[in-house]
Amino acid sequence: MPNYTLNIAFDQAGLQALSQAGQSVTIAKQSAGGLQTAWITFQPQLNNVVSWTEQYSVYASTTNAQAGAQIITSSQATAIAGSSYNLNTAGYFDAGVPGSVGTTQYEINNGDPNLKINNVAMVTGGLVQGATVNGAALSAPICAVGILFNQQAIFTPIETIQIYTSSYSNNGIVISQVAGNALTVTYTTNSTASVAYNDQNNQFIMS
Repeated sequence: MPNYTLNIAFDQAGLQALSQAGQSVTIAKQSAGGLQTAWITFQPQLNNVVSWTEQYSVYASTTNAQAGAQIITSSQATAIAGSSYNLNTAGYFDAGVPGSVGTTQYEINNGDPNLKINNVAMVTGGLVQGATVNGAALSAPICAVGILFNQQAIFTPIETIQIYTSSYSNNGIVISQVAGNALTVTYTTNSTASVAYNDQNNQFIMS
């Protein structure tokens, strides 16, 4: 499965500006289906390396998918593209059913009537992806959507990320929209990209 790398460079002035403003680096990943999350959030160094593999897990949570909420997963299962995953009445995912959706899609079926959010039989579901940031491993949701009991949701991850600075302090926080000055990085023919923080304009640029 493909591996991707993002190199992020700062100068000392940029690091100082972020520290004084109480901001962090935030990376959101695009996915067709559900709200985006602040997938990765971290305090930067002068030179930073973020890497990840094109591998996902499906998840279920009883966290309400609203802006500002940090998604805490209650069940996860390693997923294979093109498969459908049923959340059973024990609150766990059954084995995936291959060939149920498109070859780049993942489906979650909520088959558990016992899990509720605000007294409604539903879960928040989506995809989780792992990454390594400056040598430290993490794993967090890249998207979130409410799935009522006996309903389904389909997710299609896209190898496009958006990087910006924010006041978020945790991974997997639901966001209503990405910051307007976010830099979009699309991985097509190249698996590695490099960006730098411009402390004059306080935003990222390709380098």
